[in-house]
Amino acid sequence: VNRISVMTPKTTRYWTTKKSKAVVKERRAELDFLIDFANADMTSEVSRHIQTRILDHLRRHPALHPHNRGWKADGQLTNLLSALQKHIRSRLDGIIENKQMLWEMPLWEVSGSVLLTLHPIKNRFYERFQLRKVKRGNEINALKKIMDLWLIEIIRDLDFSPQRFGQCPRCGGFFYSPTERVRTYCSTRCANAVRQQQFRDGKRGKDE
Repeated sequence: VNRISVMTPKTTRYWTTKKSKAVVKERRAELDFLIDFANADMTSEVSRHIQTRILDHLRRHPALHPHNRGWKADGQLTNLLSALQKHIRSRLDGIIENKQMLWEMPLWEVSGSVLLTLHPIKNRFYERFQLRKVKRGNEINALKKIMDLWLIEIIRDLDFSPQRFGQCPRCGGFFYSPTERVRTYCSTRCANAVRQQQFRDGKRGKDE
């Protein structure tokens, strides 16, 4: 059962979703991917495929207005990716900060419109959220909002708890723990490195 509070003027509701294992597995992979992007070295060739996949997903997201999907950012690609990485890091920072609070704190809001549509083949009603069209020059803001919506969709479909998000005190990398076990470091590599350093510091103190 997922319990993510949504702030409204008069009431607070909670998501209670029952998703299939396939959906949860897919969303978990997407969350890992977003965290990889947040932690990526933007100057490294190794991260190029992550950057390409991020842009491809954001531009293909059904909530992005059709008039903003064909945007070419050839001369601004580096600045665009840096802005998107900074944005997702700020969202993760907000979640980690919020988990320390003892009261309800709004995280972020995405505004748009909901379209009610009749599927011509399945003969069923369905709804689709869509951002408003943005003017030329503001496409980066639209992609940031799509990233927000993508993260909201992931949170909604996972067995989510803010306590499972963290930031490694050694390397600064973000991480998400799939279990309720408390984690301090992003990996055993960082944890072992800290323990080894503490051991060396302790041994040096005894020798002095």
